[in-house]
Amino acid sequence: MSDFHFVYPWRLLGLLICALLWFVASSQRSAWHQIMDKPFAKALIIGRQKRLTQILPWLCALGVIALAGPTWQRELPAALTQQSNMMVVLQQDPAMYAQDLAPSRHQRMQSKIMDLMNRSTGTHFGLVVYNAHAYLTTPLTSDPTFYSLFLHAQSPNLLPEGEGSGLKQAIALAMKNMPETPNMPRNILLIADTVSAQDATWLAQQKAPIQIWVPGTARGGELPESYAQRGIDTRLNVERFSQIRDGGIPVTLVTSDDSDLSVLASHIQQSVSAQNNARGDLHWKNSGYLLVIPMLLLLLLGRRQLICWLIVLVPLLYLPQSQAAWQDAWISPDMQGQLAFNKGEYKKAAERFQDPLWQGIAYYRAEDFVAATSAFRQAPQTAESLLWTGNSYAQQKQWQQAINSYDRVLSLRPDWAMAQKNRAAIAKIIMELRQKERDRQAAQGKEQDYKPDEIKHDLKKDQGVNQKDIQPVASSSPQVNQWFENLEVSPSGLLENLYRANTEETP
Repeated sequence: MSDFHFVYPWRLLGLLICALLWFVASSQRSAWHQIMDKPFAKALIIGRQKRLTQILPWLCALGVIALAGPTWQRELPAALTQQSNMMVVLQQDPAMYAQDLAPSRHQRMQSKIMDLMNRSTGTHFGLVVYNAHAYLTTPLTSDPTFYSLFLHAQSPNLLPEGEGSGLKQAIALAMKNMPETPNMPRNILLIADTVSAQDATWLAQQKAPIQIWVPGTARGGELPESYAQRGIDTRLNVERFSQIRDGGIPVTLVTSDDSDLSVLASHIQQSVSAQNNARGDLHWKNSGYLLVIPMLLLLLLGRRQLICWLIVLVPLLYLPQSQAAWQDAWISPDMQGQLAFNKGEYKKAAERFQDPLWQGIAYYRAEDFVAATSAFRQAPQTAESLLWTGNSYAQQKQWQQAINSYDRVLSLRPDWAMAQKNRAAIAKIIMELRQKERDRQAAQGKEQDYKPDEIKHDLKKDQGVNQKDIQPVASSSPQVNQWFENLEVSPSGLLENLYRANTEETP
């Protein structure tokens, strides 16, 4: 609620009228209230507290606040799903083998990460691992099967050992592999059981959307026999993580049940909402309609006059189009367009919308694709508006303009499945049209090549070109053949080779 404000704050001046109504209602009280004690007067003077004049100031105050347009979140365009990018930064130190979380911290976090991915619909997940150095294990993907393959193949012993912390490098690598676009909020989920004092100070200075997920317990846990003799401290530094949390970074402790997933999902959703609210291409969602409920409750308290009020208020909801100027004074044009859009009156909605993106969507639903294309081209050229532009061109059978729009969409969001599917469909249509044109031209060429009544004889036996069966050609390098035939790479082996190769390249 930190983004709470009013869309039309100047309308709050109407509260002065409400204060005046309250003063008038208070001054009409019986003179006996000034002479008698309040409890005694309250017991003897009946009925006046039920008068509508006492309810009217509060009713008007709620109405004024509703007209001012209270809002705290942006409104996403219709037919577009909310998506975001999540890069998991997973610490892979030997302490992750501790068994205070059964069967171990590392294995428990593998299961937890997949549970979080399955809960996060529309979120693309990536994976960066680090110890002394940082490595990109999995780029952003929305495929749980592919992500799980390399996540469960990962283990701390695959990373080369070294001194120092690779946290800064890991965060930089995660940000580098998440495209910075306004329509795709970004989040970094840092999973770490150990953070040095220098890293804690550095994290407090970062402005990136970071969430920290902490596996382990304050008492620590046992390590496997191969690590038990190293003297590794597996206890959590609770005080240090508390300082990080007090610095403004959300910190969630891993629990034995799924309660930590709910808390973490809430923090991530708050971060996504904050980034969406920072967008300038989306208008604020007017939530003043929520105040209708308390207004109706107040009207029920003045039930004797309720019918009179309904006679006055209900016609205001059905004003004729000729009184649009009066309606604009109470309901914004975009809100009027949204109401008409929800009713399926798309043509009327397009005439009321001022936002070009929403106007284009309304024209598109009304099947006026020429007007829709014009509106989309006036909107900010985001991935969403370009996708709608391509769809409008496709409906007009302007195939090349449509595929150009889809190419621009994919340049902004390369992994958007909807744009990829639409582009593939248009490309197929273009290829079919070109093939038909080639067949037509070939058919015309054959008609011109053959003279009337000309006879063509087939070749006789042994007059054609001798053909041989194509056989596989042996490679000039037997080492290459041997390497290919003996290739057996598991996901774990592939990751280990990747880490060691990157470590040798890094000085």
